[in-house]
Amino acid sequence: MDPFMPPYQPRTPSEIIATANRLVAAVTALGLRGVALNEDHGRALVSVCHGLVAVVDKDGIWWHSPRRLRPGIPLYVHRCTVQRAAEDLVSDHALLNPGPRTPVEVRHAAAPL
Repeated sequence: MDPFMPPYQPRTPSEIIATANRLVAAVTALGLRGVALNEDHGRALVSVCHGLVAVVDKDGIWWHSPRRLRPGIPLYVHRCTVQRAAEDLVSDHALLNPGPRTPVEVRHAAAPL
C-alpha cells in the first residue's frame, strides 16, 4: 500500500449527490437516456455522452462545452441551477450527436412507360 494514500476514500457530501441525482432526472426528463452518475473525490460526475461530462461540485455545475469562444479556446460552462444546466447539457449533446438527417424527396415528372 502506498504510504501517501489515505486508508479510506473521501466521501462525496450528500447534498452534492442529491443535486447530481436531480440533474440526472432533469436530463432524462428532457429525453436523453443512458446518463451515468459517478462519485469522484468530493464531487459527482454526470456523464451525458462521450465527450460531455458535467461536474457537480459545492459551488455549482460545470462542464467543457463543445462550443468554442474563438478557434482554439475552449468554453467552460458554469450553471447554478439544475434546470438550466440540464437544458444546456441537452443542447450541447445535440451538437455532439446530431440526429439522422431527413432524406430529401425529389419529385420528378412521371414519364410514360
